[in-house]
Amino acid sequence: MSEIKIIVIEDDDFTRFTLIETLKASGFNVVSDAKNAGLGISRAIEFRPDVALIDLDLGKGPTGIDLSLSLRKSFPEIGIVFLTSYKDPRLLRTSLPELPAGSIFLLKQDVVNTDQLALKIKEAATQKNIHNEKYSALESDFTDSQIETLKLLAQGLSNSEIAKKRFVTEKAVEVTIARLAKKFDVAYDAALNQRVVLANKVFSLMGKNKNEI
Repeated sequence: MSEIKIIVIEDDDFTRFTLIETLKASGFNVVSDAKNAGLGISRAIEFRPDVALIDLDLGKGPTGIDLSLSLRKSFPEIGIVFLTSYKDPRLLRTSLPELPAGSIFLLKQDVVNTDQLALKIKEAATQKNIHNEKYSALESDFTDSQIETLKLLAQGLSNSEIAKKRFVTEKAVEVTIARLAKKFDVAYDAALNQRVVLANKVFSLMGKNKNEI
């Protein structure tokens, strides 16, 4: 039986309860859970877990990274494991701060079994992977400007609306979208709506469907 005490912080009730039961079945001691950053902090103070398993997107308010920095400030030895669907966290918010040293970043879609998750939790508890990388799971090489344009495009905004939101010219938006199409290898096809194809690429990077944006 593991002596590692865990708090699970996830805004989706079904996912949170599933994680809790999975961790308990794996022998971990889940001492508490929360669905937002405020509850996460207060319950961490009360139960003093060894590891916090945190979703990046906690809905309105502070992100999982904001929460993790507060937790590490209050509890320097706490292990941090991020479990998220975002392949590039900047799709949640650009200009995010660095992850706390020793934290582990996992994509939900890459976790194929409970043993894999259990191993990462144990590593976080012992701080074996201390580093100062920004996002160890990131593979994209998009700029913040491109990420912001992708998010707005996926929301259905026109080029002129994106330009107003980003305080740039419409021509600059057109150039950015053309470069994004090239990055995604989305060739011009009269039978396809290029913007829809790019939007679907964004949904894939976020691990979501268009109704969740």
